[in-house]
Amino acid sequence: MDPITAIAVASTAYNAIKKGFQVGKEVESMAGDLGRWMNAINAVKTSHSKAKGRRFGSVEEEALETFAAKKKAEQMENDLRNYIVGQYGVNAWQDIIRIQADLRKKQKEEELRLAAARDEFIYNATMVGIIILFISLIIPIIWAIVENT
Repeated sequence: MDPITAIAVASTAYNAIKKGFQVGKEVESMAGDLGRWMNAINAVKTSHSKAKGRRFGSVEEEALETFAAKKKAEQMENDLRNYIVGQYGVNAWQDIIRIQADLRKKQKEEELRLAAARDEFIYNATMVGIIILFISLIIPIIWAIVENT
C-alpha cells in the first residue's frame, strides 16, 4: 500500500476512533477501527523501503510523500497513545504493542508454514508426474520386448 493510500485509511480509522472516544465508547468496542488504523500505520512506516522501487514520480516526490505520511502517522499514534495511557494506565500502550508484535509473529509463521506446504505439494506433484512419465515410457518398451520373444 502506498503512503498516500495508507495515511488515508489511517486517517479514516483514526477519525472513527476519535469520535468513539468523544462519545465515551470503550476501546474494546472499537477493535475493528483500531485494527484498520494499526495496519495502515504499519503500512506507512514500512512504505518508504517499498516505495524506493517505484518507477513513476521523482525521488523528491517520494521522499516528501513518505515524510508527510510518516509525520501524520506519528502524530496520530502519539494522540492515541496518550488517550489509551490516560484511560488504562502507563502499561496499556506497551501491552497493545506487545500483542501486536505477537500477532504479527504468528501471522508471519503462518505465511511461512503455508509457503512450505505449497512447496512440498509442488515437489510431490512433480515427483508423481515424473514417476507417471517414467512408467508410461517403460511399459511400451516392456510390452514390445514381451511381444517379440
